[in-house]
Formats: sequence, C-alpha cells, structure tokens
Amino acid sequence: MEFGLVAVAIAATLTIWIRDPLAEWGCELAALILATIACVRRRVRKPNLKGLAICAIAFWGLAQLLVGATVYRYASWNASARFASLGAMAFLASEGGSARNSLRVMAWFGCAVSVVSVLAYYTSPEKVLWIFPIQNSDAWGPFLNRDNFAQFLELAMPVALWIGVEGDRLYLWMAAAMLAGGIASASRAGAALLVGECVAIVLLAPGSRRAILRFFAAGVIFIAIAGAGQLSSRLNDPDPMRYRREMAASAIQMIRERPWTGFGLGTFATVYPQFATFDAGLAVDHAHNDWLEWASEGGLGFAAVWIVLAAAVGRDLRRQWWRVGVAAVMVHAIVDFPFARFGIAAWIFSLIGMREVSRWPHLHSRRHP
Repeated sequence: MEFGLVAVAIAATLTIWIRDPLAEWGCELAALILATIACVRRRVRKPNLKGLAICAIAFWGLAQLLVGATVYRYASWNASARFASLGAMAFLASEGGSARNSLRVMAWFGCAVSVVSVLAYYTSPEKVLWIFPIQNSDAWGPFLNRDNFAQFLELAMPVALWIGVEGDRLYLWMAAAMLAGGIASASRAGAALLVGECVAIVLLAPGSRRAILRFFAAGVIFIAIAGAGQLSSRLNDPDPMRYRREMAASAIQMIRERPWTGFGLGTFATVYPQFATFDAGLAVDHAHNDWLEWASEGGLGFAAVWIVLAAAVGRDLRRQWWRVGVAAVMVHAIVDFPFARFGIAAWIFSLIGMREVSRWPHLHSRRHP
C-alpha cells in the first residue's frame, strides 16, 4: 500500500497539467480502491482529532448532496470525489507502516521535478516538459503556473532537508536544489514561504546547525546557477494583491449570503459571477484563497474543520518538522488555491496522514562527527 500511495501521488503530479478531468478521476479512483483494500486487510485504528477532521472534510460534500445544499450537483460531485480521495490518501498513509521509504521517494522525486522544471522553463516555456504545447507560457515542468510549482517544493524541500539533517548529506544538496528552484520560479509567496521554512527549521532543529549551514551554502550556489532575477522584478510590483483583493471581497459576500450551508463544494466558479465586482477578461475558477472558498462553498462549519486540521498539524511540528511544508502550503492557500489541484493536495494529505518517524538508525550510523 505504501508503494501504491506514492505512485498515485506521483501520477497526480505528472498529470497535473492535463485539464481533461479523466486524468484526475483516474488518480482519485486509484486512491479510493487502495483505501478500500486497506480497510479490508487491516484493522483500522481509532481516529484522533486530526483523523476526525479529515473524515469530516472527506464526507462534507456528500452530506451537502444528500440534503440538497448545492446549486450545481455535477460540480459538487466532482469536488466531493476529490475530497474523499484526499481523505483516502491520508488514510493510506496512516495505515502504510513506516513512512521512511515514502519520504525518501518524495525527496528524490521533488529534487528531480525541481531540476527538470527549471530547465524546461528556461529552454521551452511554452511546452510542458518539452513535449506538449500549451497556450500559457508559464509552464514549470508538469505545472502550468509558478505558484503550483513552488507549493510542491514547499512540501518536498523540508522532507529532503530532514533526511539530510538526520545524517545522509546527499539530501542536503537535494533540498538546496529545491530551494533554488522555488526562488527561480519567482513565485512571491512561494519564495517567502520557502525562506520561512528554512528559518522555522533552524528553530525546530537547534542541534543540527552544521548540517543546516551546509544546506545554506549549497543553496547559495544553486540559486546563483538557477537565477533570481525574475523574483527581484516581481517583488517590485506595486500591487501584488491586484485582483486577489477583489475576488476575496466577492467570496466574503458569498459567505454572507449563505454562511451556514454554503453554495455547495465545487460551485465557486458557477456562483462567483453573481458577486463579481470587476472583469479582467479572464474566467475566475477559484477565489485565490482556499480558506474563503471553503467557507463560501461549504459554509463556516467546513472552514472551521480546516482550522481544526491546521491546528492539529501545527501541534505536531516541533517533533515532526518534516511536515512543516503542510503548514506552509496552508498559509500559501490564503493567496492561492493549492488544495484545488489534486497533484498538490495528494502530497499534503499523504504527509498529514503519515505516522511519526522518530529516528532513522541506518542514517545515524553515517552521521559525520
């Protein structure tokens, strides 16, 4: 099951650029099938507060459909399937035994995606992985925009850094490559959060300063190679919240209209035009703020469940700081919509569900004096 969990997450990331829903449905179906098999083969443990929050998220949309609290059933069915599949990913991670192998694979995959995505952007920005032409010229590997790319690195970099701090120094270089990729992407929120993760890790792992200094030194080298010029120019934007501010105001109006039931999961794009205050000439599919979108679609109760989940994740960070990327992406969700992309959210819920890893004995033996 552990291999199946990682395989689904990798497949979801590599196909994240495909707009045909069949690609996402395939990954969701695979997650649900694997979770069903795990339920049959294993004795399910009693859920804790984090598990209860995930269960509520997984079944919230189905409850809305049962009571008719949606204005567009097809969109709500799609969203319900996605959240149920994400709950299945968390369940698989919790029932999959040790998370060590999964974390190693995630670190290697994250490093490979970082390097390949930067190369692909600089050499062929109008194609996905040099092969598939797209209208958008902001493709970073399999990601159609820089923010999704940065969000994936926010999740993967702390995992690689944690393994490196535990003793395998190769992973320090891999984490540095991911940091450089995030800086090169010029995602303002992504770059800030990646740097913030580094600061948080220094505070959470005070006994690993030497390893972290090596990571920073490698990071400076890789940033010099990958470049940070685009980020510098984007930081000079006088109004980085342009359009996001107006969309957030519209989402708040939607919440006021239906504070308790919401309009139904997945219905933001359908309802938003009634509350729009500007027209940028582009379709608005999401609020660019997952927290407001959850409240507008699922009601204040649904948003409260996410707050409970975020608090449970934050409580565990001091002893399991390889999960710090989950907290970072939840912060990033204030100005973007990472949870609407299954290729990002699958890793988030997998990391949330993984069991604690206290030691890596096979790495400690390799720690340098």
